[in-house]
Amino acid sequence: MNSHITDFLTFQCRKIFVRGLVLDCHIGAYEHEKHRTQKVTFECDVWIPLQDSTSSCDELQDVLNYDLIVGTISDIAQSAHFNLQETLVDAIADKLATLPGVQLLRVSSAKTEAYEHVDAVGIEVWRRRPSLP
Repeated sequence: MNSHITDFLTFQCRKIFVRGLVLDCHIGAYEHEKHRTQKVTFECDVWIPLQDSTSSCDELQDVLNYDLIVGTISDIAQSAHFNLQETLVDAIADKLATLPGVQLLRVSSAKTEAYEHVDAVGIEVWRRRPSLP
């Protein structure tokens, strides 16, 4: 990323983040995964311009509500069976990218029960507004 974009994101945007959202999801391509839910942990970072994420009167309607981010992740993750984390994370990122003011976002998922001796296996994806300054 060039320094102009980095400066814009760092000094003219606010980063909203979600950490440790754990959901029971229908996910997995293997037959033994298709008949049970698995715990999946989600993380998300969303960059919004300061003018779109600041309230002069401390009112929720003036900013991007965290409920919208958490709700979007939850709704999509629990809407169907996903064979692949890639498909799930792409669907979440594509929807979050349409929220008002979103300039850049990062979404990740981690299956925490996939392997006995592994804490997690996961996927991370980034999206940015094509017109990012």
